[in-house]
Amino acid sequence: MRSRVLTFVRLGPSFAYALAAALLLSMLLLARFPSSAMVWSLYMTILPAVREPAFLLLDSVGIVAAVAALLIAAAVGVPLAVRPEFYVRTRFIHAHVALVASMFGVVRASSAQAGLSGLSLPQLLRGDWSLLPMSNPALWIALFLLLAGACLSSHAGIIGRIRRR
Repeated sequence: MRSRVLTFVRLGPSFAYALAAALLLSMLLLARFPSSAMVWSLYMTILPAVREPAFLLLDSVGIVAAVAALLIAAAVGVPLAVRPEFYVRTRFIHAHVALVASMFGVVRASSAQAGLSGLSLPQLLRGDWSLLPMSNPALWIALFLLLAGACLSSHAGIIGRIRRR
């Protein structure tokens, strides 16, 4: 029982990457079926949880490459979760990238206006870092707790490996 729960927790980053891919795929479905209530419901449910990382990736490489990259990242996480004793560092990076990316969805970075206003770094750092209001925070909270558990598991694996040496 314990190993199944730990495997589920270690699969957290894969769930996060798959959720971001589902958001991008729901955007494609919205383009195809704009009047479908089910597609809108899917899009609006997932949007608050993975909005920023998915849109940042989408802006960089396009929708097809972004979906492919997210699905590959989700698939890579499965063997990392099933065989945690191998690839400890890779599991660490995989989990922490997902955790940091999920934080982008909830924390709004400061925004600067375009122009010649002469903004400096201290002015930008004092910007608006408030939490975004979410219509469905339960999904993000569950995802965050799962990712934090995966990160904790990867830390425990690295510490255990150091102690065995």
